[in-house]
Amino acid sequence: MTGATPEGWPGMDEHVVRPYAEAAGRTLAPLFPQPEGDVLLFAFLMAGLIGGWVLGYGYRALFVEGGRRGA
Repeated sequence: MTGATPEGWPGMDEHVVRPYAEAAGRTLAPLFPQPEGDVLLFAFLMAGLIGGWVLGYGYRALFVEGGRRGA
């Protein structure tokens, strides 16, 4: 498969927007700062732990303790 590398398929921002930005004397900056190293991995780990806790707490409140209140 030829052209399947990232260099072979430029995105919209690289192919269309960059020439206009360079002509206007501006540079393209990322919308959000890119984390370096394992910071992104740590953020996903924390989000998974918090999400799991919230889902587990909701499950317990709905199905385990909810059945006891009705009896």
